[in-house]
Amino acid sequence: MYGGNEMELVLILLYFIVLIVIGIIANKRTKKNPEDYFLANRTFGPFVLFFTLAATNFSAFTFLGFAGAAYKYGFGQYGIMGVGTALMPIMFFIIGRKIWKIGKKYGYITPPEIVGERTKSYSLRLLFMFIMVIYTIPYLAIQAIGAGILLSTVANISIKIGASITMMVIVLYVAMGGMRGSSWTDVIQGLIMIIAMILALLFVSQGLGGFENANIDAFERNPQLFARPGGNGYFTFEIWFSFMLLWIFVDPMFPQFFSRFYTARSEKSLKYSMILYPLLISFLFLVPVLIGVWATATDLDVPPDMILPMMVKNYAPNWVFTIVMIGAIAALMSTADSQLLSLSTMLIRDLKIRNEIFFSKIITILLGIFAIIFVLFFDPSKGIFSTLVKTTFSGLVVLFPTTFAVLYFKRISKWACIFSIIFGELSIIIFRMGILPTFGFLDGILAFFIAFMVLIMINISNNY
Repeated sequence: MYGGNEMELVLILLYFIVLIVIGIIANKRTKKNPEDYFLANRTFGPFVLFFTLAATNFSAFTFLGFAGAAYKYGFGQYGIMGVGTALMPIMFFIIGRKIWKIGKKYGYITPPEIVGERTKSYSLRLLFMFIMVIYTIPYLAIQAIGAGILLSTVANISIKIGASITMMVIVLYVAMGGMRGSSWTDVIQGLIMIIAMILALLFVSQGLGGFENANIDAFERNPQLFARPGGNGYFTFEIWFSFMLLWIFVDPMFPQFFSRFYTARSEKSLKYSMILYPLLISFLFLVPVLIGVWATATDLDVPPDMILPMMVKNYAPNWVFTIVMIGAIAALMSTADSQLLSLSTMLIRDLKIRNEIFFSKIITILLGIFAIIFVLFFDPSKGIFSTLVKTTFSGLVVLFPTTFAVLYFKRISKWACIFSIIFGELSIIIFRMGILPTFGFLDGILAFFIAFMVLIMINISNNY
C-alpha cells in the first residue's frame, strides 16, 4: 500500500454514490421485459453507443497493465494496442453491422443466440456460450484486482477490501439498471477517463521537465525501448505481428462488446461510432505508453502495474492524482459492469431459464462474489498484461471464425463450427504444453488460423 489522503477517498465514495443513483434512475426507466433490461430496447443513439463501446474497451489493463508493459517492453506496446485497436472500425463494419441487422430482425439478445439459431444447433450455442463465459471470467476478475490495487493506493485498506467494495457497487447498479444503467454510467466513466488521461499526460510531462525532455531522458537511459524489439527483445516480428492481428479479431468476441452491437438505434449510430472510435483510442492509448517509457528514466521502484498511478503521484499535483485515480477506477468499472451484464444474460437466456430478469440479477451477484474470490489467489508478480494474454484473449479469438461464417456464409455446417472451436481451443493447450512449436508467434493467433482452416475444410466436405 502507498497511502493516500481522506479527500481522495471521499471523492471516490461520492463517485460510487453517483453511479448507484444512476442505477436507481435507470431501474425506474427500464421496462420489465428482457429486451429492455438486457439491450435497453435497442435505442442507443450515436453518442451513448460510442461512449459505451469506448468505455467498455478501457479497463484496469489500460491504466495499470498497459503502462506496466510499456515500462518493460517500450513503444512497441503502442504499436500493438494503439494501431491494432484503432483498426477496430473494420470490425464495426464487417461484424458489428451484420450483428445489428440480424439481431434486430430476429430479436436476438446474446452472442451465442445468433450463432445457435443461425445454425439450428443448440449444442453449438451452448459451446459458444461456455467458451465466452469461461474466458471472460478471468477478465472480470482482473477488474476486481485492479480496483483493489487502486483503492489500496489512496486509502489504508487491503487490496481484497478495495476489490470487494468496488465489485459490490458495480453489482448494485448493474442489477438495478441492466443495460441502460451500465451504458449510462459508461458515458460518465468515459468522459472521466478522457479527462484523466489528458491531465496525466500534461502534468507528468511538465513534472519531468517537458515533453521533449522526458523523451530524451528516457531515450538516453533506455534507447532499446524506442524501437522494436524493445525491452528484453520481447517484440520480435512474430510477437508484434501476432498482437496486431489478435487485437483486431478478438475485440468483437468479448461478449460485452458483441452485445453492444445489438443496442444501436440505427445503422447511423454504428457509423458515427466507427468514425470516432479510432480517433479517441489511438490518442488515449498513447498516454499510458508514454508514461510507462518515461518512468524508466526515473528512480521509481514499484510493481509494473503501479507505474502510471505512481508517476502521476510523484510528478503531478495531488488534485490531478485524485482525478487520474478516479479515471482508472472508472475504466475498470465500465468494463466490469458490461462483463457482468453480458455474462449473466448468457447464463440465463442461453440456458433457457425462466424469469430471466430476476435470475440474471442473482447470477450478477454470484459473479461479483466469484470475482472477489479470484482476487485471493491472484499472483501480482505475473502482472495484468500477462494474465489477460494467456487467458481471455487467446481463448476468445478462436470464436471469430465461427462468428464470421454464421454471418456471411450462405451454408454453414454446425459441425464445422463445433469442431473449429474445439480444435482451436485444444491447439492452445497443445502449444502451451510445448507439444507443438509456435515458431515465435502467439499461440492464440496460431489457434485462430487453425480454427479457420478446420471450419473451412469441414464445411466444404459437408456441402459436397
